[in-house]
Amino acid sequence: MNLKIVVYLISILILLEGLAVASCAGVALMMGDAPHEILLMLCCAVITSLSGALGVILLRPGSKNIQTGVREGFAIVAGGWLAVSLFGSLPFITITGMQVHDAFFETVSGFTTTGASVIDSALKLRDGSTLPEGIESLSYGILFWRSLTHWIGGMGIVVLSLAILPMLGVGGQALFNAEVPGVKTNDDQLTPRIASTAKILFLVYFVLTLLETILLWIGGMHLFDAVCHSFSTIATGGFSTKNNSIAYYNSSYIQVVITIFMFLSGCNFILHYRALRGLPLKQYLSEEYRFFTGILIVVTLVIAATLFFSHVKDPISGDQYHMSPWLCLRAAAFQVVALSTTTGFTTADYTLWPGACGMLLLGLIFMGACGGSTAGGMKCVRLLLFLKYSFSELRRCIFPRSLQDIRLDGKRMDTAVLNKAFGFLAIYMLTVFLFATLLPAVCEMDMVTAISASATCFSNVGPGFGQLAPVYTFSWMNPAAKLLLALEMLVGRLELYTILIIFLPSFWKK
Repeated sequence: MNLKIVVYLISILILLEGLAVASCAGVALMMGDAPHEILLMLCCAVITSLSGALGVILLRPGSKNIQTGVREGFAIVAGGWLAVSLFGSLPFITITGMQVHDAFFETVSGFTTTGASVIDSALKLRDGSTLPEGIESLSYGILFWRSLTHWIGGMGIVVLSLAILPMLGVGGQALFNAEVPGVKTNDDQLTPRIASTAKILFLVYFVLTLLETILLWIGGMHLFDAVCHSFSTIATGGFSTKNNSIAYYNSSYIQVVITIFMFLSGCNFILHYRALRGLPLKQYLSEEYRFFTGILIVVTLVIAATLFFSHVKDPISGDQYHMSPWLCLRAAAFQVVALSTTTGFTTADYTLWPGACGMLLLGLIFMGACGGSTAGGMKCVRLLLFLKYSFSELRRCIFPRSLQDIRLDGKRMDTAVLNKAFGFLAIYMLTVFLFATLLPAVCEMDMVTAISASATCFSNVGPGFGQLAPVYTFSWMNPAAKLLLALEMLVGRLELYTILIIFLPSFWKK
């Protein structure tokens, strides 16, 4: 493996991250942050940019067209995400005064679009003080940086770089495959050149962000908050500028807008591109899309009906659901879409809903959304293939000599694709329960909280159950648990193989 090329390309990512941090200083200046905070943000940008520039200068290869193989692709993506998370912690450490492990957890949560936060009024800073108003105590520059980490990580740090760095050449395919989630097929590449595909995906990403920002602003949300919440929504992240998340606004219009864009962000972005091109509806409504939409509709109706006959009064929104069809449907639709797309926004404390609702929502946390989206989780396409395979094996019990023919959108799936998908599902469940076992060993917590913490961080969702209900944060955990969950967020965002494969001895052999 060419380590020089790996470190060189990671240095480019760090340099670009420095420019992103510098943009936050500009926002802080426009929003009226304290001069010393603006200066500290600029210092963080300079340190990050210079660190990246140093690596670029010292390790610059002689050839303009950089060739990267499969192993280099995995190493660049894994190392790049870790490096930008480390440098991205600097604003939280220097400006907010957070402890290093807390800053790292918050940054990883941002870039992986998990949305799990340690920031609340009880969080202890380095000097022993706290943030009296939690998230709302943060400066505008830090709030913007939190949301920007979502937006950068949503499409993928490397994919965004591919859109603007043509020097990566044909090696960009290895990087693209290592970072983009879901089951890979020939239809996932829109153009022969991977850089062109990345640009198209980024364009769709940008258009959705701009459109949501405008709609939220029209609905009465401050422009700054509209931009931050759009960054979080399209990236399916979940960071908000308010302690009570979307429930703060108590607006049906805002909830409906965000619900729609969370759903769109949970769909394969290639489908959005095909729709914008005006292709026939049949090409847009893929089998995975129909499967995903059908599950959301059914679960929403079941939860709404359950709430309709319950006597739950939500402590966050203050809504009384009993015999109120609109409140039940609005709350159910928002939380179903928020958790299934792994966005993690909340408008209610769903842990107080009837137990059946909680089990359905927990299942959605594991399921996730569509492949090729910004969401986490197992992905619907893998579950769909698993169900088809299971039914195929049931048929073979009756007709033993029948041939296995598993298709997706009319195309026969190769055995290699099926094996990789099923292998992912198996390792996924094993990893969730491994981390759920390790967490109580390093930090005191009950079984529900441990399983919930592992599942929500591995699926990049954010909120969970038990001591991680929407009214709580992760601040009460000790440093070991936070670092363990930060690792799990990274493994989950890069879909297991990209991180786990670098621990194989054969990966480092020539």
